[in-house]
Amino acid sequence: MRTVVQFLRTHPDLTPLLLITGVGCTAALTYPLYLLRTHPEIQIDKKNNPYPWQHVQQHQNIKLINATPAFYESRKDFERPKY
Repeated sequence: MRTVVQFLRTHPDLTPLLLITGVGCTAALTYPLYLLRTHPEIQIDKKNNPYPWQHVQQHQNIKLINATPAFYESRKDFERPKY
């Protein structure tokens, strides 16, 4: 760690490059973990919850970016079909 600080003190122009690269690497590692925890389409444990997509409600939005939020709000009164 000390050598990195000394290197950045001698080459201050590289500090933004290293910071942006570090943030990008951190985001590249944490985004898949976010997807694993929050999205029901991704299965890790097939024994305890074999069909996780069946627990999503009609009005529940599971997308990261939603272009039409009114669509999900209009589906709030629908009941889930029984198969």
